[in-house]
Amino acid sequence: MNEPLDNKVPKTGMSEEKSRKLKHVKVYDQLYAQILSGEYPRGSQLPSEPDLSKKMGVSRMTLRQALALLREDGLIHNVQGKGNFVQETKKAPVKDFTNLCNPVFQCGQTITETETEYRLEPPTDFISNIIGRKTPVVAIIDRWYKDQPGSTFAYSLSFIPIETVTRFNIDFTDTDSLTQFLNQDVYSHAVSSTLNLRGSDTGNFTAQKYRLSEKNTFLMIQENLYDDSGLTLAASKHYIPLESCNLVLTFRK
Repeated sequence: MNEPLDNKVPKTGMSEEKSRKLKHVKVYDQLYAQILSGEYPRGSQLPSEPDLSKKMGVSRMTLRQALALLREDGLIHNVQGKGNFVQETKKAPVKDFTNLCNPVFQCGQTITETETEYRLEPPTDFISNIIGRKTPVVAIIDRWYKDQPGSTFAYSLSFIPIETVTRFNIDFTDTDSLTQFLNQDVYSHAVSSTLNLRGSDTGNFTAQKYRLSEKNTFLMIQENLYDDSGLTLAASKHYIPLESCNLVLTFRK
């Protein structure tokens, strides 16, 4: 019989400081909600950066980080010399790939260590949209991949709905087990996935704890893993510096 979740998750999985949202994430969430509600309709221009940062009560740097994430997620685009505009159409559907495996492990680097941290929170609208359903609680997991001691070369941000936690009896008191589930086991449980590959300049500040690249150019892979009923088991954003990336995608008939 499975133990109750409360017995398996420490009351203080992270420090209070770590569990608080970063400012740019809060700004992202607010702008995302405003775009979703139609306050900033599709095709419309956002206020100028000085006006928007003043309106939201944040620095230009914080605002720019939030705007970079919105561009990364295909919600806005920048027109040189004019400003930021809400995308007129929804994102194009992504293709299915038959090889289910952690894309970071396919980028050509030898991974010697994965450092993992987590927190449990009610999902934002954005996270609910990513996992494609409402859930009362989501596990948010940071993973930093190292190819040698002191050298971090890639980062993953993952979201696991609480239904996946209970279904597979994930034990948050065992970090090694949690890491193995995300790096390997979840791929054996999934029957399909979607991958969306984009260029990104947000990897360093998204990774927070470690600087991944001095060049600040990344391949960002947004990944959703599904069970046989089409429900999302886990969703992740993987950030790999371009200079570390030799990703090969194999298609089978």
